[in-house]
Amino acid sequence: MQLLGKNIQHYHWGDYEYIPTLQGRVSGADPEAELWMGAHPKSPSRALDTNQGLDELIALNPDEALGEHAKDFNGELPYIMKILAIRSPLSLQVHPNGEQASAGFKDEAYLEKETKSYFSPRGKEEIVCAITDTDIKFGFRSVSEISSIFELATNEEFHHLQQILSQRNSEEALKEVIGKILTYPPLLVQSFAADILSSYPRNTVLSASEISYFGDLVEMYPADPGLVIFLMMNFLTLLPGESLYVPPRITHAYLHGNAVEITSNSDNVLRCGLTPKQIDHDQYLAVSSFSTTYPEIQRPIDAVHTYSSPTRFSLSRLDIEHSWEVTLNGPEILIATEGSFSITSGHGQSLHVDKGMPVWIPHSDKNYQISGTCLIFRCATQRVG
Repeated sequence: MQLLGKNIQHYHWGDYEYIPTLQGRVSGADPEAELWMGAHPKSPSRALDTNQGLDELIALNPDEALGEHAKDFNGELPYIMKILAIRSPLSLQVHPNGEQASAGFKDEAYLEKETKSYFSPRGKEEIVCAITDTDIKFGFRSVSEISSIFELATNEEFHHLQQILSQRNSEEALKEVIGKILTYPPLLVQSFAADILSSYPRNTVLSASEISYFGDLVEMYPADPGLVIFLMMNFLTLLPGESLYVPPRITHAYLHGNAVEITSNSDNVLRCGLTPKQIDHDQYLAVSSFSTTYPEIQRPIDAVHTYSSPTRFSLSRLDIEHSWEVTLNGPEILIATEGSFSITSGHGQSLHVDKGMPVWIPHSDKNYQISGTCLIFRCATQRVG
């Protein structure tokens, strides 16, 4: 077992206080958007005592670090665990599945980094669990709800979109409609935004929270066609302990809150709007699913609860009052968001772990026992199929 040092991503949308407070530090001048816990080559975690990269530690002996499925993982840790501290909305984005990522990575092999959309041959899927109330946009609303939103627009173009939605298969129609929206000139987007903002609260489909976010985004990106797509998506708030599986190909955006996230060991993100980062409309349209998808929220049933997902990694929430122990099936990472704890491995090694301090547990530790009163999030590997 090893404690991991802080590994912060300073993205523009991040909060200034949450992660430093979690780790008992003074906040700095830059936002701290994500605390990474993993071995991704872009930003591997480092052992607190030796400063050695987790990727290096795993490479020294993959079988000991990852267990019997090391070959299945190509000798790499198959996940990245993160703490997200979201102050303002992230981009509208989607992640490719494995087949799409492999093909895209190969096709872009000779492109310069600045023009690439695929940075890994691996697909990406996510599990997110709220630490505090976390607002999210996820998947597309029903066609009838989308049509009722377009009804508020005074420009005839949006009535034409309603006709497309009413006459075609919903998935084909949504793809055609979104393809058209992504070509809209600034004046048309601005006209739509003005119509929506002036219509509230007459519109019963959109909530007050959605309209608030929409108004802020209009100020940030006044001519971005992503504003229209934003309203076409489902809005939800995850309460603390509630979780959501985010499959590949599903359009989503995290808006505000603090959460634990586990992702595949991949940084493939295809964005279609509402961001200063690179946007790739063509790849977004090629990769995304345009079926209407309503989020399936999972809630913890017991004090020790593992959320369901069809992934090679799993997320568990451990609300521990005294002690808890487990036998390892693979490598794990733990982090407490409330309280501190002591952990003892099967080899007899013991560590005291403060709130906000990540712990790396290789498969070779065999088992461990936790003692304390704390709330821990646990990332582990699992078999699929």
